[in-house]
Amino acid sequence: MQLTGPRRIREALAVATSSLLALDAAHAGYLDYASPWQIDAATLVYSEQNRVNVVEPIVHIKKEIGEGEFITAKFIFDTMSGATPNGATPSSTPQTFSSASGKSTTATAAHELPLVSFTDARAAVSVDWELPMSRILRGQYNAIFSRETDYSSLGIGATLLWDVNNKHTTFTTGVAVNIDQVSPTGGMPTELSPLNTSIATGSNDGDDGKIKNTHDLLVGVTQVLTRRSLMQLNYSYGKSSGYLTDPYKIISVVDGTSGVTQDYLHEKRPAARTRNALYWKTVYQLPEDVVHLSYRYYWDDWGIKSGTVDLTYRLQLGAHIYLEPHYRYYTQTAANFFMHAVVADNVPDYASADLRLAALQSITVGLRVAHRLDATREWGLGIDSMHQTGDAHPADAIGVQKNEALFSDLKALSLIADFSMKF
Repeated sequence: MQLTGPRRIREALAVATSSLLALDAAHAGYLDYASPWQIDAATLVYSEQNRVNVVEPIVHIKKEIGEGEFITAKFIFDTMSGATPNGATPSSTPQTFSSASGKSTTATAAHELPLVSFTDARAAVSVDWELPMSRILRGQYNAIFSRETDYSSLGIGATLLWDVNNKHTTFTTGVAVNIDQVSPTGGMPTELSPLNTSIATGSNDGDDGKIKNTHDLLVGVTQVLTRRSLMQLNYSYGKSSGYLTDPYKIISVVDGTSGVTQDYLHEKRPAARTRNALYWKTVYQLPEDVVHLSYRYYWDDWGIKSGTVDLTYRLQLGAHIYLEPHYRYYTQTAANFFMHAVVADNVPDYASADLRLAALQSITVGLRVAHRLDATREWGLGIDSMHQTGDAHPADAIGVQKNEALFSDLKALSLIADFSMKF
């Protein structure tokens, strides 16, 4: 059974692989830009302790087709397997859950966080077109399509960059639209219905599924401060509407006094979400080394607020080798409809026990080493370790829930190997 849950893992992986998808900036001043072709290839191996394993190869091809005009194509294929929390709380007695199709069951021992096994594969391709519109204006246009067993996504976007002040200042504005289709394996469950008792259809064959629409707007400015430093400030606004519920997540129904689990419901989330984010980054070049420091503040109308600090130090070890220690700290508040369980006969309009919507924090530390072979070729190898924590014994736990760990810590390792060449 494939789970939508891993989609959030991909968002985390995007942070880990962002440098791979923007190697132009990483290699600025190190590779020969007179070459019309650039190829970047990378493979990400990501593993959570007792949870999810991912293998994701990426190929990035960039071709100069005119003076200042570029076409870029990216190809991504990933496979995922392992187990993910299904939303139910740990219990003092063993629990058994049926799959969406009803053809298989998963048993969870007493006092253990309920997990569900899954497999998934996704293919994605994107195309970017960058062209000069005048001496001070540049346009960037992109399209992306991805497909997996129960989810497909189509997106388009456009960005305008305006250079002023002798190109020391660049204003940026961009828009993007995504249309996603959700067709869960086993059929579409009715929100807040008992587990496996209200499935719209037994298969998604011939089922158009549910639609999710996303619109995003970005405005920002990048300023060269000195010969050695520059700063970037962006604001982004997004609006999502349609089917935003995770069709595979459930929530426990417990007795309001004892906290004993009595039943399970399919979760339900609001059908709209408004997102805001402020992003600040500064880059400072020392005589040999380079420091990258950024902070992102995010808030939405689901009640989630988050902050992310990201620091990378590029330590040059001679003419051809450098090290990049990396540190990232992330913290977020819980969604206003997040709860570990609902009380029988008092089910709210919206409820989710998805731990990704809980209050949590994570720390990531890593190190990358890269070697420039010559003016046109470079390889790199990086490793990151992430530790995510939350409140395992919240104050609103009921009865026997107080004896259970309602939030399970998560540890993950990621290994990234990349190679870049120009010709």
